[in-house]
Amino acid sequence: MGQGGSRHRAEARVLLLGLDSAGKSTILYRLKYNESVCTVPTVGFNVAVIEAKKRRGRIDLTVWDVGDSA
Repeated sequence: MGQGGSRHRAEARVLLLGLDSAGKSTILYRLKYNESVCTVPTVGFNVAVIEAKKRRGRIDLTVWDVGDSA
């Protein structure tokens, strides 16, 4: 029926929500790039898909970083 690599990968959606200048974008970029990045205040939102390892296989994390809308 299907191909060997056509298994459904586990996925999760994560919302980073908090006070201004609390470090939400810094955490997002640290998870994605594994290094410290200087960020500017987020206007709107950032979305990133991060592949994380788990015991058996991988999981895709869709991380939403919500900033100030003003």
